[in-house]
Amino acid sequence: MKIPVLYYHKIDYPKNTAILKGLYVKPEQFKFQMKVLKILGYRTISPHELLLFIKGHKLPFKKPVLITFDDGYKNNYTYAYPILKNLGFTATIFISSGYIGKTNAVMEQNGKEKQPENFLDKKDIIEMSDNGITIASHGINHYFLDSLDDDGILTGELLASKAILEDLTGKKIEFFSYPYGAYNAKVMREVKNAGYKGAFTTNKGKTAAGDNSYELKRISINGHNKIFNFLYKIIFLQ
Repeated sequence: MKIPVLYYHKIDYPKNTAILKGLYVKPEQFKFQMKVLKILGYRTISPHELLLFIKGHKLPFKKPVLITFDDGYKNNYTYAYPILKNLGFTATIFISSGYIGKTNAVMEQNGKEKQPENFLDKKDIIEMSDNGITIASHGINHYFLDSLDDDGILTGELLASKAILEDLTGKKIEFFSYPYGAYNAKVMREVKNAGYKGAFTTNKGKTAAGDNSYELKRISINGHNKIFNFLYKIIFLQ
């Protein structure tokens, strides 16, 4: 068995001035996708359960799926969270802690996106953490970690973001996702040294037993995916 780990960014209506419109999944589109998963018998799991599976433990149900969100947009709380809660689903949100409570364009560093977005505030994060949503780290400033020349900055991105989110939620922050999917052997080593138990990439595919816990594959879900394409990714993609 292999487990699909889905990753989203924005659950919202695309802004007219946005360049990367595929990062937006409309709320009704997301709701339909989640309902289809429910009907097909999928059960959402946490990163901790995924880690158990990787280490050879058998999960107690046949169709597990891990749902994740990158960056920590306000619309994850406004639109995605109520849908998930209504269906009895859980999810994991990887938060860039330097953006908490701010309005900014997270992709501006690579020159592709200048559209500002609202990010989760402290109250949103605490509420979701207290109600079954796993909070995890996406660094502080959404840097390309594999391009950082200063080891101190890399360590700070990993340790400080972890500390900020632990202080906010009162829980251990044990999982990380690489901003832009950018990582190398050095970054993986530093993530492990910082105390994270696992890290997620943007490498396409499903998770199998024995996979590297710091190089976990995911399946991108974007606004261009019709339901048949969505199901193909989940059921047939290896």
